[in-house]
Amino acid sequence: MSWDEVRDAIDAKDAGRVMVLVSKLDAAGRKQVADRLPGRLKEMRDAAQWGELERGYHQPLMLAGAATISGAAAAAAWLCRREFDSWWLRSQGPQLRRDLDAVTAHRPAEWRADVGRRIAERIRVTDFAEEALPRWHMAAGLTLSAGAEPPAADAFVVMWVSGGADIGALADDPFLDALVPRLFEADGVGAALAFDRSSAQWTRDRGTWAGALAELAASGRIARDTLLDGCVRRFLRGGTPHELRWFVQLHELLEPTDDEVAARVRDYARLLPSAPSTVADLALRAVRRADELERVDEPLFEEAAGAVLFRPENKLVRAGLIWADRTARKRGRVDAALRAVTAVFTSDVLDLRERAIKIAVKHGGGASAETGGQIRDAAAGLPDAPRAAIAAAFGEVESSTPVVLGPPPFVPREMPAPIGSLSELADEFDVLLRTEHPDGIAVERFLAALVEFAYEDIDAVRNAMRPAVSVMPWLANPDVKMGNHHENDWTLLAVRCLLIPKSTGGLINALAAFVKGWTRKGETVFDPQMDRFLALRGREIAAAVGKAPVLLATPTAASGHLDPDVLVGRLERLEAAGAEPGRAELAQAMLRVPREIDPDVVSRAKGLTSKAGQAMAAWLAEGPPADPDVRCEVLAEPAATLGDRTLRLPSRVLSTVAMPGDGDVARLCAFPEEGWRDFGGPKYSPSFARWPGITPSHREIAAAHLVPYQSTLTDENWLQGPTMLALAEADGPAGAATGTLLALTLANRHERHRADAVDALLTLSARGVLPAAETGVAAGRLAAFGRIRLGRVVKALGAAADAGAQADVWAVIAAALPEALPAPGGRAPTGLPDLLALGTRTAEVVGARGAIPALEAVAGRGGSSRLVKEAARLRRTLTGAT
Repeated sequence: MSWDEVRDAIDAKDAGRVMVLVSKLDAAGRKQVADRLPGRLKEMRDAAQWGELERGYHQPLMLAGAATISGAAAAAAWLCRREFDSWWLRSQGPQLRRDLDAVTAHRPAEWRADVGRRIAERIRVTDFAEEALPRWHMAAGLTLSAGAEPPAADAFVVMWVSGGADIGALADDPFLDALVPRLFEADGVGAALAFDRSSAQWTRDRGTWAGALAELAASGRIARDTLLDGCVRRFLRGGTPHELRWFVQLHELLEPTDDEVAARVRDYARLLPSAPSTVADLALRAVRRADELERVDEPLFEEAAGAVLFRPENKLVRAGLIWADRTARKRGRVDAALRAVTAVFTSDVLDLRERAIKIAVKHGGGASAETGGQIRDAAAGLPDAPRAAIAAAFGEVESSTPVVLGPPPFVPREMPAPIGSLSELADEFDVLLRTEHPDGIAVERFLAALVEFAYEDIDAVRNAMRPAVSVMPWLANPDVKMGNHHENDWTLLAVRCLLIPKSTGGLINALAAFVKGWTRKGETVFDPQMDRFLALRGREIAAAVGKAPVLLATPTAASGHLDPDVLVGRLERLEAAGAEPGRAELAQAMLRVPREIDPDVVSRAKGLTSKAGQAMAAWLAEGPPADPDVRCEVLAEPAATLGDRTLRLPSRVLSTVAMPGDGDVARLCAFPEEGWRDFGGPKYSPSFARWPGITPSHREIAAAHLVPYQSTLTDENWLQGPTMLALAEADGPAGAATGTLLALTLANRHERHRADAVDALLTLSARGVLPAAETGVAAGRLAAFGRIRLGRVVKALGAAADAGAQADVWAVIAAALPEALPAPGGRAPTGLPDLLALGTRTAEVVGARGAIPALEAVAGRGGSSRLVKEAARLRRTLTGAT
């Protein structure tokens, strides 16, 4: 029977035998084979070990289907089945193409063209070339055998240049004439050829597509206009530098003649406003070349020069200024040149601004009265010295220097409303489970509701929470132990205690670790004391589930503060229930009391009778503790002396908090701990962003604890930004520790953390507590020691200045320069010229004056280095010199 013989040939992996058999089939036999093929494929796939066909089955199955399936759509779908997408076929495209031509030779040309088109449409532009080439070869073979036009699909063109064509024999390629124009129209061609040049360097005897096309154009095989016009059209369509790279290379290899450039000069000018820099550079060179041939009239010059002088790339702006300067008088277009250069008067790149002003002054004598007025108007916002230079050439300039507005006002975050129902409690638990780094306020909000609801009806809470816990059944299984990571997750630990009441083990060890620095087992604990405190409090909260009516220390403000009136009310509820808060919970509540306390609350607290209530009453009566002495200094050496202790400082930052007293609050805040000599190395803690909320009335304490652990992590993505934001939201003095942490976060590698640092700077500035000098000193020292990249800090400070904090940014820079500027013979940190330039820009805005000795020394060195030029420019600004 027809099917049996074909099946046996397929099972034998004999593609040649299949081709012979299907060529002898009549209509009935082809229908029988076509009907049986899908079932056989399913059987073979199900029998395969991994559900993938073995090598050798693909071609026989594909050829059998192509020869017997009648409909073009069904045949294309068969040839493109997922089961045939195997790496075995990736090198078999040409052979598959020849075999497919043979088995479909009896088909009508229209049928073959239709199948080829449908296969081409199933190829995606984003497909990996090696995977898609077998399909391309099938589509190409069927198209050519039918004598049809190439498929219109963009992906067909992309695969043609990605391996379908032989570059060495491109002149004889049957698709050349039809597809070359499509190179400039099909999406994905530029990305496919982006590495054309580099690929040729690594592949022996392989030329480049750009080189091959340029040679064909030189020989006359392809019209030059097709390629040149195609490149320009592609540039005008726009795209990323990656997508346009190959077209730039092709354009360069074509080496357009003077006439070819002049004929397209208006299109080149249209590219100048917004094309990627590589394309804009090409276009500017073309327009200037046409100008040398006197083929650029004045309106076109003004359009082109104005466009290029508005671009952000310094190189292009500099080239545009040179062009305007050299041709203003030569071409008799002084007015047009002057109007164009005014675009650079507001540039933040001071070197370019100075050049533009010099050009304006140079050609001022040839300007018309109207243009002179436009120049004076454009110069109104300039600082005093450059404005005076324009006035000397064009007449008096009325100043319109913008008013320094300052940073936007600080608006505290709103505290979310308490959770009001068990269904909301379960939903919030689900959200917290799915959040990688949940906000500390959200966690405490959930725990406060869990404790209160569990005290009222613990069974109802368990029933409500069980569906939410179903995703992690081990949490409710008493036979499964929680690991350290999960035990430090307050949410999981508290829910575990809800479901398994006797699961709050470790409380004694956590207390010993916090109080003594070692566990009950005698093991030394090297975790930071803030983390040990959080671990203790987390276990105390878990132990309170079902036993206490309320959590004492849950904050009432997003900053972490706790309203004293609410605090006293909670203590009254605890006393009425006969419950006492844990040690960590009580200490946390004390630390969360704001810096100002209503005397009526102090009087009310005197009525508390429990031990915790009396301790809190005394705390409130005494008022907030005095701000401790906090020291933070960036050191050159990894050691320092503190009293009789020599401290080892892997972070090379000495950070200390002298907190008097011997209670839990003092024990938590004092740093380093009594008797410790080793700060430990920089490390990551998932709780960093929660540390400022522990001491929300004393941000400098939290900052001092944080700095040693974060000081060398500026390349990491470990909560630096959120930590800095939380610190800015807290209260209390901000000194060297806060400034050092801010400098480190401004230097973070990751843009989102730098953005958070800018927001923190603006918040501190708006609240009037930004430690600008301390931030600058830390940034300067860190840069001088090579521990941060100053360029990142400059970008962040520039963003803060643009947001209105020019005065504070200048204060930061002024403090940083004495630390960062090199001594004679020393090496300047990378990025220092940019810091000087930003200093000049902000000093101009705020009208800063005064001398910086280290700046005077560098500016007086002489020479043409950018460091010296920027130092001299800043010195002129600070002295008011012209």
